[in-house]
Amino acid sequence: MKINQFKFLTTPPWRLFPKYATLITLLVTALLAMSSAISIYFSYNETYNHLASLQVEKSKDAAHRIEQFALEIEHQIVWTTLPISSRDGDQIDQMRIEFLKLLRMVPAISEVAWIDSTGREQVKISRVAMDRLRSKTDLSQSESFRSAKLGKPYYGPVYFLKDTEPYMTIAKPARGGVIVTEVNLKFVWDVVSQIRMGLAGLAYVIDPTGTLVAHPDISLVLKHSNLTELPQVKAMSSAQNVIVGHNLQNIRVLSAHAPIDLLKWTVFVEIPEREVRQAVNAPVMRSVLVLLVGLSISILASFFLARTLTRPLGILQEGAARIGAGDLDRHIEIKTGDELEVLANQFNKMSEDLKASYSDLENKVDERTHELKLAQDRSKHLLNNMLPSDIADELTATGTAKPARHESVSILFTDLSGFTQTAATMPADRMVFELNEMFCAFDDICDELGVEKIKTIGDAYMAAAGLPKPCADHAHRCVIAGMRMIEFIEQRNHKSPFKWSLRVGIHSGPVVTGVVGKRKYAFDIWGDTVNLASRMESSGQAGRVNVSAYTYDLIQQEFECEYRGKVSAKGKGDVDMYFVMSKRQV
Repeated sequence: MKINQFKFLTTPPWRLFPKYATLITLLVTALLAMSSAISIYFSYNETYNHLASLQVEKSKDAAHRIEQFALEIEHQIVWTTLPISSRDGDQIDQMRIEFLKLLRMVPAISEVAWIDSTGREQVKISRVAMDRLRSKTDLSQSESFRSAKLGKPYYGPVYFLKDTEPYMTIAKPARGGVIVTEVNLKFVWDVVSQIRMGLAGLAYVIDPTGTLVAHPDISLVLKHSNLTELPQVKAMSSAQNVIVGHNLQNIRVLSAHAPIDLLKWTVFVEIPEREVRQAVNAPVMRSVLVLLVGLSISILASFFLARTLTRPLGILQEGAARIGAGDLDRHIEIKTGDELEVLANQFNKMSEDLKASYSDLENKVDERTHELKLAQDRSKHLLNNMLPSDIADELTATGTAKPARHESVSILFTDLSGFTQTAATMPADRMVFELNEMFCAFDDICDELGVEKIKTIGDAYMAAAGLPKPCADHAHRCVIAGMRMIEFIEQRNHKSPFKWSLRVGIHSGPVVTGVVGKRKYAFDIWGDTVNLASRMESSGQAGRVNVSAYTYDLIQQEFECEYRGKVSAKGKGDVDMYFVMSKRQV
């Protein structure tokens, strides 16, 4: 019986060949077709969505830049504020000087004037007209004066100076009256002119009435073109940011828009629909071509593979069945000189390996379990070094760490004074050694006091108290940490060839915390509290702890402090600051 069976297996199985060839061909064809269809579907949608997303991002970026331009003008107006002189003449002369400075600093401002509380013009400085002092022209009924007098900035409608360039009026209450500026909107034209989508895409800006404010073709702006009848303008109040409409030339376009809330304008970015179709169809045609080539190759390969497989398959089947039944002493003999012979040899080797593995399987399982446990412990230890323990536990348990808002924490910043100049002449290994030794000591101080290290940036060290677990004495902890860091640097300078001095700044307030990153997690904090803490450090003095008024209120019962007065802080104006002198004696 066995002899007959083996004779059957060595006979060329002609009837299996067409069956296998047809089956493999159909299977490969179906898989390739399905894969290509899915690829084409997603490629089409992804390309379309990418173009749409790119338009939205470009429109939002343009809206943000234009809004920042208007805000910057408003901020520059604020900086013109001067101490009010006891004599009216002095005040007007001082204001004239400040306005001249403003025109030099902000080229977009073509004219600036101050109107007193009664609506009389007292100072007017202009690039395009004669300057006027004490003209006392009655402007009390002007829209800019009446609106700004209510206490809020005024942004006027767009107008055209001699039908050549667009302007707008920005007014802001100041000096008991109103400062009025006339602003050239050429910057807005520059922004939209730089935005390109494909070959014929462009951007433009309209005001609340639908009138064109900025367009790469300035002639359309000078014609006071109104776009309210365009479908995309009609639909801008809907929830859709991207729609299909048509432009002034009645060409269908894919249009995205973004509002400029401050000015109540809207930015549109458009690209002709035919360019969108070309961009979307290109990957589709490539996928179809790849599919046809793949099908041709797969059919030829299927016939060859079926013919090669059918002859020795019976021998392999019988040998595999014997091994599966536990007959590990039986060897499969195939001499085809190809992968099937290699496969038969691998079956034979598998039989030998299975026989050898049964004896020590238990030991290998235990060793592998132990190795996995060690790897898990190392991963958990590494994660705990990167993140606060509570955050690390939450991330391990759920796979995510929820952001949190902390209403009262203290942020500590340190910086090595003169580090950049000293490090420039220091060998690289020595510089890293110096920073590592100091930062390791800072880490120990923070760990001892319950202060959470956030990160280091160059020679700067950032830490926070009161998070992730709240504590009432967070300001006290940060001040003690800062004093001990300065003490460590001073003691280290006695024995180190490199002498360092340390600035420490602390501010208290609300922050938002969270974990960011995908492959390399990082715990970080955000908020204006962080920015002001950084200003405390940069506005401080080497060897002293500089704190804000908010932090001082929290520590004044425990520490002797020296009031520095109002100190200018970059981007924050004048800020009350204190030096911590010493801890009060109980």
